[in-house]
Amino acid sequence: MIEFESVIHMSAPSTTIALQSGGAEARLAMALEELDRERRAVGEIQRLLLPASLPEIPGFEMPPYYRPSAFASGDYYDVVPLIDDHWGFIVADVAGHGTPAAVIMTVMRTLLHAELPSSRSKPASAFLERMNAVMSATYLRHGLFVTVWAAMLNSRARRLTYVSAGHPPPRLLRRGSVSGLDAVGGLPLGIDPTATYEEAGVTLEPEDLLVVYTDGITESMRPGIDGPELFGAQRLDRVLSECGSERTSACAERVTQALAAFTNGAAPTDDQTMLVMRAGRY
Repeated sequence: MIEFESVIHMSAPSTTIALQSGGAEARLAMALEELDRERRAVGEIQRLLLPASLPEIPGFEMPPYYRPSAFASGDYYDVVPLIDDHWGFIVADVAGHGTPAAVIMTVMRTLLHAELPSSRSKPASAFLERMNAVMSATYLRHGLFVTVWAAMLNSRARRLTYVSAGHPPPRLLRRGSVSGLDAVGGLPLGIDPTATYEEAGVTLEPEDLLVVYTDGITESMRPGIDGPELFGAQRLDRVLSECGSERTSACAERVTQALAAFTNGAAPTDDQTMLVMRAGRY
């Protein structure tokens, strides 16, 4: 009897611990499931803020490519009508990714569309300076920043005027040769609220291919002998140089296939966005 009671007293604590452990695991699983649902919901809301489709610009072909690295993304792109035959372009990348970056991106998108009605006739540089001042004063603190490429396209004259706030230079494929639109640059939004930005321009020729992207494309990684190896702008240029006169969708697919081959199909570690624009024949 004494031995039986001893067994009972010895087994009870371990049984209780096992039950408690099982309960803790169940609660943890439920908490993780709820967190997962919330992150998915944030991602769905954020994707609804991206344009459902891009406007058709006479004389140009332009599909977007967008792939977040998590449920939510810090990348943003948009193309909006301005005045007469002018169109506004913006591609932005919030530092980091996931929900915090998505929140900043959402704020920026809201501010952009609030400022747009009074800014349709302003140059891209003035618009970017206004965005930087407002974002820096309230939303971009504690090291947060946003890189932005913004441009105005006169579709009739095919004149593209652009400005950059720390964003990777877009790639321009012209007659088989690829170059970067890097004539101007500036600080990302959030670094200096008084920063100013200069503009540069280029006249697009028939069959020119313009690729505006976020650094999630060129900074895609794979293991290397001396550490992580980046896809890089040079690889991107080589891929684009093979596009020739292909449709923009085929060019975008070339890039995504090259990225998949480079990373061996691994999920991206950063958000990836591209706008691929082809100027048609006159």
